[in-house]
Amino acid sequence: MPATNRVAWIDTVKGAAILLVVLMHVATAASSQEWFDARVLDAMSPLRTVRMPLFFAMAGYFFLRRIDRPWPWQVQNRLGPFLWLFLLWSALWAIWAQFFPWNDDSYTVQTVLAVPVNPEYGPWFIYALAIYYLVVKLMRPLPLWLQFALGACVSLPVAFGLVTIDNFAWERTLTHLIVFQFGVYGHRIIAAIAERASVATLALVGGAWAAGFVALIGLGGPLTSPAWLPLTMLGMAMGIIAATLIARHMPWLRLDWFGRNTLPVYLLHFPVIGVLFMLWPMDDSSSTLSAPQSAVVTVAFTVAAVAGAFLLWWLLRPVPGLFISPWRGEGANTRPMRPAPGEAKVHDGGRHRGHPRGQTGPTSTSEQTGRSRAPRKSG
Repeated sequence: MPATNRVAWIDTVKGAAILLVVLMHVATAASSQEWFDARVLDAMSPLRTVRMPLFFAMAGYFFLRRIDRPWPWQVQNRLGPFLWLFLLWSALWAIWAQFFPWNDDSYTVQTVLAVPVNPEYGPWFIYALAIYYLVVKLMRPLPLWLQFALGACVSLPVAFGLVTIDNFAWERTLTHLIVFQFGVYGHRIIAAIAERASVATLALVGGAWAAGFVALIGLGGPLTSPAWLPLTMLGMAMGIIAATLIARHMPWLRLDWFGRNTLPVYLLHFPVIGVLFMLWPMDDSSSTLSAPQSAVVTVAFTVAAVAGAFLLWWLLRPVPGLFISPWRGEGANTRPMRPAPGEAKVHDGGRHRGHPRGQTGPTSTSEQTGRSRAPRKSG
């Protein structure tokens, strides 16, 4: 597969995932409205095995290229920028929520100070990436089988419901550690799935994924069970195949452009959702919509949330330090290094072509618990 196609499908995966994340958050916010039909949210629950697994896997996809860089480089270009953005935007979310709340939680100075231990009140996905980079770097000297064994010991008991974590952000962070590891060390498998993508493989894998959910629902079993693992594997493969086919045959959808700009959508769509539901609450019991109507309105709110996020990004992008760290470095989320006199500018090999500095950010973002309440803080 040509390099440009590899870039297109990778960005298309991320673009589709971020749009699904925003859709989920809009539906979760709408679930507290009288007009919303809860069956829409129920119908979206299987996508839990697609959204965040794809994001975390693709976030780890290029990490192996820089994993052996020394610790000072990692802190300057990976860990530091993620922590900066997490802490900064946790505070900005708290300020915004005083005027345009997007859920029923109270954002206070105390919640901002406590976000390192309770990241639900901030953009926890970015925090999770910092933790994953740290953990994978620390485990680098270990045999690969032992790294995955340790990752499985952390992730699978939580994913299977054997260990209960009463904190959404930590529960999702622990669950997806092994997915991030797979993105780091299984990048060749991911690339092979993309290279062999076809309508037939999409039908085969997608059919197996759908059949698995039908069987799970028929048996009355929860997704938080051992069924999570095969369904997530199938969901990730289905998403990669679908994204590759879209990149090949429907590039006019421009999902790859959304994939190159996931960070502003992730950071800004929650505040925009807060504005939308305050301006158009539609909270009138006499206007309860059917499931198809609720789905259409939810999609319309999603389009508005994404458009609003990009509008805010366009307005705020000139502000230093909002979307990249204030210090210089070689990472995607740092200020560009000044080239030495007489030297050509060196581009960070960790970013593939088409990713201007400060635009991609983390391969981000979050999903919700699926509870019928307003969204729980982060994406």
